[in-house]
Amino acid sequence: MVMHYFRGKVDWIVRGLPTEPAAPLSERTHALRYFINNLAPGIRAAWVRYSNRAAVRDSMRDDLAHLSPDDAVPAAAANSLTPRAVVLNPAGVLLGTIDKSDSAPHAREAMNSAPQTIRPDMTPRLAAELLESNRYLIVTTDHGKYLGRYLSITPSPEMSR
Repeated sequence: MVMHYFRGKVDWIVRGLPTEPAAPLSERTHALRYFINNLAPGIRAAWVRYSNRAAVRDSMRDDLAHLSPDDAVPAAAANSLTPRAVVLNPAGVLLGTIDKSDSAPHAREAMNSAPQTIRPDMTPRLAAELLESNRYLIVTTDHGKYLGRYLSITPSPEMSR
């Protein structure tokens, strides 16, 4: 099992590396533009700083319960659109999310170990496109450290720059 892949999950999927369950070709081609976006991270980071564009970090919130893998799963409504907790290791690295009401006694058994994650410098417009196929987005650093969850906002024309 791979715990840290510097270029991220999308890069892994696009390259056709093994996933559980296996990523279909349609998912790999959909991820291609995110992969291309990450090919030159230094240039991309400089452009983000230079352009002073709106980013996901401007509207994320850390309002979810933080659990370790051995913590008990808190009770919650089964119909929530957002996760009710994140499962983190001692260093704050995201291991998964607790999505729905589950009878599993510990977070380790109840967690979704592959939530959709994004980086804090992603544009709200691109994040909104990801929200079309995901119930929520979790914001992490490129090393997987949990920062918060993305709260969708309607992008203004200046945000899409």
